[in-house]
Amino acid sequence: MAVVGWSDLPSELLSDVASGITELADISRFRSVCSSWRSAAGDAAAAPPPQPPWLLLPSRLFFSPREDRIYPDLLLPRPAAADRRRRRLYASPHGWTLAVDPTDLAASLVHPFTGAARPLPTLPAFFKETDDLAWDWSPHGVMVSCGEGILFCDASEDLSWAPIPALAGCNATTINYAAAKFFVFEEDVCRTTVVDALTLRVAAALPAPAVDLPAEARLAVAGDDLFLFVKSKWMCLFGDDVDFNKTFRLNHRSAHPAWHDLTGIGDDRALFVDSLHGFAVPTAGFGNLEGNTVYSVSSREVSNRRHTTVKYSVSAFSLHSRSSKKLATRLDGREMAMRGETPSWIIPSMIEGGVPAAVTSLL
Repeated sequence: MAVVGWSDLPSELLSDVASGITELADISRFRSVCSSWRSAAGDAAAAPPPQPPWLLLPSRLFFSPREDRIYPDLLLPRPAAADRRRRRLYASPHGWTLAVDPTDLAASLVHPFTGAARPLPTLPAFFKETDDLAWDWSPHGVMVSCGEGILFCDASEDLSWAPIPALAGCNATTINYAAAKFFVFEEDVCRTTVVDALTLRVAAALPAPAVDLPAEARLAVAGDDLFLFVKSKWMCLFGDDVDFNKTFRLNHRSAHPAWHDLTGIGDDRALFVDSLHGFAVPTAGFGNLEGNTVYSVSSREVSNRRHTTVKYSVSAFSLHSRSSKKLATRLDGREMAMRGETPSWIIPSMIEGGVPAAVTSLL
């Protein structure tokens, strides 16, 4: 009796199976089996079930808060063993991750949910001098910084990194792309510089609100609004029990933009912030996603006589009650290997050109 291989299954049967898959991770793995399975999952990949953000963790792990599940690197293209050990990944909410080899600074863009990869030029040698990195992706190219000085790689020209003269004095902490603009944030002075993504000219320089210089500050971009969350130095005495003690809002399209105290963002959306990015997502359809809430991720080093590991936790800061709570997840109590990069949020999507339309309006 002839043995039928997986790739020999009837296309109609494969399509029926693919249409019943409800998890984006399962769609991605189904498509990775072979070309016939990838073709059969075309409709499922074109319109996957929407999902709230996932966390990209060091060591190529993904955490889905909605499922409370940790995925290994099944969704990423498998590199050579040496690359697996060295390459560091930094997520963007727009679906791509920046992959950097800290040994030789080889760089590329990797889409973790489709397996697509795009080469980038090797980063300059001074990127080895610090673990700090800020970056984001736009259809026009990639902007990256390791502190002082910001570089850009134009997607339409020969691949090379070029400094942006207009941003020579910026000490970038985070870079967010939204609505054809880059928002370059400097945490030490709470200043935001708005840059046209096509011309790379400065469109606006937004000074800090009236706050003491913070120990921590996070910027989130949502449509016309910028949100600033500040944890002042004296609040560090309270440890991780307090996420933010000052919150602000600014309309960056206003003729005279100014920061105002933030009272709320509405029950129809939530904000996600980390040390790389900040963005909004709609809450409709997600039962465990609370509106008018800021979700953040923190890490804590755990040392013993043999080695140092890291524990991660997710917290939700309610803008209504002005209180924080740690979310009970499978991350609790799990110690992970020490790595140079920090955890970052990513919006799961099979769309390589960006995030789904329902989310795009909020970015």
